[in-house]
Amino acid sequence: MLTVLMPVESVNKFFEISVCSIKNQTYKDFVCHIICKKLDSESLKHINSVIGDDGRFVIHELELDGINFALNYGLNLVKTKYMARMDADDYSFPTRFEKQIKFLEENPKYVMVGCRVQMVDDEDKKIIQQFKFFQGNKKIRRALKYRMPLCHPAVMFRTSTLFENKGYMYGNTSEDHELYIRIARNPENLFENIPEHLFNYRRNRHQLTDMRNAWESYTDIGGFLFTEFLRTWNPFYLVGIIAVHPFCRNFRKLSRNIKGKFIDP
Repeated sequence: MLTVLMPVESVNKFFEISVCSIKNQTYKDFVCHIICKKLDSESLKHINSVIGDDGRFVIHELELDGINFALNYGLNLVKTKYMARMDADDYSFPTRFEKQIKFLEENPKYVMVGCRVQMVDDEDKKIIQQFKFFQGNKKIRRALKYRMPLCHPAVMFRTSTLFENKGYMYGNTSEDHELYIRIARNPENLFENIPEHLFNYRRNRHQLTDMRNAWESYTDIGGFLFTEFLRTWNPFYLVGIIAVHPFCRNFRKLSRNIKGKFIDP
């Protein structure tokens, strides 16, 4: 059996799409915990209407805000061998859970698995920016030092690995990256991405990772990358601190836009 954790910052027009993508999974044996801050009556009514009579979905309303708290609250509820993440504005293709569980069952040394991800906008159209795909434990581990190689809401974990590493411990915009680095401290923990497009990751103006929040994100990510540099003296973590600087991110965004105009005038 599988547990899905879906933290909800706000109930928007994408919520139903995300929930339906979970309902439509070919792997049916799961429970999905929808974890929200305190909801108004309209939002609660909407969530209940989307869930309907599907008993696999459970709503949790929390007084304390923040994604770390929500995820750790949810993690404390997990009683299954595997835990999958999902965000309330993204889309999982029907075979995502089935294929990720199959991979983890057949490869017991791997502690988590992602997949190939397509980034889309508010209209479900592909965007120029892409979530770069890394395959193989060695490449993923190398990339962790300077960027995010595993899309958090598209990942499935062994629950035991999350408990062994004390769950989510850091930041408001980088809880996933920091968790991966802690998991990677054990060389026996292996990572993989399935080379199939099983997930659409939505970039919209409501996201915490929007460029308007780049400085807050940078202080979080830069902080734990420097901590890891002090632990290991690996200079690639310093490269990572530079790579995630808002100036570098804006430069890459500008370059993509210019390139896109030439490719698709």
